[in-house]
Formats: sequence, structure tokens, C-alpha cells
Amino acid sequence: MKPTWVFVAGTYRTASTTQYLITRDIVEETKNGIGIGYHTEGKLVDRDGPRSGRYVVCKVFVFLPVTSPHGKRFLEEKRLKAVCTVRDPRDTMVSIYTNAIRLGVVRDVGGRERKGDFNFVEHATIFFPEWLGRLTRWIDLGPEITYYSRFEDLTLNLFRETNQIARHLDIDLDEDLAHDIASRYTVQAQRARKRQLKAQRSRAPDEAKAEDPWLPSIPAINFGTSGLYRTWLSGPEASLVVEHNEEFMKRFGYIDD
Repeated sequence: MKPTWVFVAGTYRTASTTQYLITRDIVEETKNGIGIGYHTEGKLVDRDGPRSGRYVVCKVFVFLPVTSPHGKRFLEEKRLKAVCTVRDPRDTMVSIYTNAIRLGVVRDVGGRERKGDFNFVEHATIFFPEWLGRLTRWIDLGPEITYYSRFEDLTLNLFRETNQIARHLDIDLDEDLAHDIASRYTVQAQRARKRQLKAQRSRAPDEAKAEDPWLPSIPAINFGTSGLYRTWLSGPEASLVVEHNEEFMKRFGYIDD
């Protein structure tokens, strides 16, 4: 029997990696399948067999039922589930922006240059509408296929999030295991692992293990909280994000309808 594919489809900087890790742990530790990290078309072929188990958990940033013949086939064969995160685009912008500060040149909404490799206007007016459009298409598949949670809810109650994902996948999850999985992905626990890995690499770089067997890296947590845009974005910057992503923000309650 072939597996059902579980695509974790949240956008960048919305705790989607945390959601992937929780989903993977639920599936693997209940012996219901495997996690395989980021999507490639090759993986959709190679892992689509009975040896993978009941579920294959895969992280993706595109809407596969349209971009991939395999994704379309999984949907038609009713072998597709999705798990997503939703976050206020203004806070997502802050998270992406603060990551970029360490790099090249940032151009803000007024065209002024700041430290970092980032173009604010391009992200607000081109990238965000594209990313959020893909995410909405996943959610529009309906609750039988797609479970989604708001960043604010996920980060405040990881135990509840863990149980809700298990329930969406019809997996009977022991309460102790649910608490164990949830405890691994608190902000404090994730930051502690980052520090430990950095120390290991410093002491013995040739012996240091990869942070994850499938993901090339796990994004660092900048803040892990909501409402950041109020202190990080100027009025014109916040307004630009709203102007170009208004429909999404109204739908998910980030601005009034």
C-alpha cells in the first residue's frame, strides 16, 4: 500500500520548520512513516512506496497539485494531506528583515539603504503576495485535507499543536509522548540546541553531527513572538505590507474586514 503524503506548506519565517519537525516526530515515533525534509520531485518518486510507511512528511514552498504531476496524482488518489502555519505578514516581514540585517544592503520603503541584503518593497509587493497565494491554495483544499494553525496559537501552546496535528492525521498519540515532542520545540529548547551544536563544531568540527538528517539547516529563532511590526516597521512600511496583502490579512483576522 502506498503512503499518504503530508506536505508542511507554511511560508518562510512562520514557524513552518517547527511545525514540520513536530509532524515528523509524531509520524516517526508512532511508527507511522518517515520525514524526508524539503521537497524534490525525485523524492516524490523514490519515497512513494510501501516501505515508507503510512505517511511521508515533506516540507514544501510551492502548491504541488499544480506544479507537480506527482502532487496532482497524490491529490486525485486521495493520498495527500497538508499542514500549514499562518502568520501576520507584517511580523513575517520583520523576521525576514532581521535575518537580512547581517548581510548586504537593505532598501526600505523610502529607498534608503540600511545594513542587510534585502529589498523591502520587492518583498511586500511581489514576494509576499505570491507566497501567501500559494499558502491560501493549500488551505482552500479544505479541512479534511489541510490543517492550519495561526503562529500566535502554535507558539503559545505547543502541546495543543502537537495533539491537533496528530488528530488531523488520525494518529493515536500518547499524552506523555505528546508532551515530550512539544517540549523539544520551545524557543528555549531550540536555542539551547543551537548553542550546543555551535560549541561542538567549535571543539571538534570534523566530528560535529548535522543539526537534522534531512534539512540542510534549521532556521534560528529571532523572536518567537507576535506584534513585532509595531516597533520594527515604520508607518509607511506597515501600510505597504497591508496594501498588497490585504485580502489574506482580512481573511485570517490580522486586520478588520
